Amino acid sequence: MAASRIVLAVALQRYVDFPPVALRAREVAAALARAGRAVIDVVTVEAPASLLPDVESTEEKLNRFVRALRGMGLEVEGHLLAGKPSERIPSFVVHSGAEFLVIGSHSKRSPLDVGLGSTANALVGECPCPIVMVWPTREESARARELMIPGYPFVFPYG
Repeated sequence: MAASRIVLAVALQRYVDFPPVALRAREVAAALARAGRAVIDVVTVEAPASLLPDVESTEEKLNRFVRALRGMGLEVEGHLLAGKPSERIPSFVVHSGAEFLVIGSHSKRSPLDVGLGSTANALVGECPCPIVMVWPTREESARARELMIPGYPFVFPYG
């Protein structure tokens, strides 16, 4: 089944440049798009600016992310959404008519991180199309564990 439209949902508002899992999800989406000559809609949902002072804006990051896909010769559109990712992404997928959703999960697959993660879990239940889930590598998961807050049992999501 060749897709004509693919949604790539990525978390670009984080405190790291591009999360490694987002870069790998970008490669997966690019491969799917090349196979079917599909358009890629890159979607990210913006966090309130007051939560992340003195960092590159989400819009600037989205533009850089999209440029890299265009540099691969792909037709790409960027979409900066506001609101709750677990609601905005499924709505975008439905309205865009996408045949696939590609998303990275920051799940560390540990007892403290049940299932897929809250956003990924919501997307599985709400999106009407197949979802391609890209997981962090062992090395990426190990680096993420290093970002733990002492005495706090959760890992910062990075992708």
